[in-house]
Amino acid sequence: MLVLSIREIPAEGKPIDVPLDPGAVHLEGEDEFTLEGGRLVGRIEKGEDQAVHFRGRLQARLGLHCGRCLEPFVKELDEDLDLFFMPHGKEPDADEEEQEVELSDRDMVVAYYDDDRIDLGEMVREQMHLALPLRRLCREDCRGLCPSCGINRNTSTCACQPAETVDERLAPLRKIFDKGSS
Repeated sequence: MLVLSIREIPAEGKPIDVPLDPGAVHLEGEDEFTLEGGRLVGRIEKGEDQAVHFRGRLQARLGLHCGRCLEPFVKELDEDLDLFFMPHGKEPDADEEEQEVELSDRDMVVAYYDDDRIDLGEMVREQMHLALPLRRLCREDCRGLCPSCGINRNTSTCACQPAETVDERLAPLRKIFDKGSS
């Protein structure tokens, strides 16, 4: 289980070695990727002031769709994790809420927990989203789909001629190039 009680973490720490499933990682209804297996391995330790430190490794197989050819492919994740959890403090009063807040580097790597429970599944979900590439390609040289007939250019060829799109704003430049070539 990926939900841990702070009270149950012994002073010497607790090893974590759990398989990942979509339910535990809060991926029900996720449309960007599917979890096709994975494992979270590491150690969780309790520090001062109820701070908790998790250090470990996230390994997962994510099912994605290529942004060019739309074919499914698998992205392997193998990420080192070094995360801190702090208890939520008291609610800020009205004067504190109106002041500008400046985040430190430590604030960027700290997550907060409530009710003496840490949900590592939420942290794993967040790390998966952070590890997703912006350009999801099945391979770097993916040729994509033909814009005319829609055939996958990685597996077949078509007789379609590339459509020349002309931006009317560049027409004066075309005249200059045409004069230079004659």
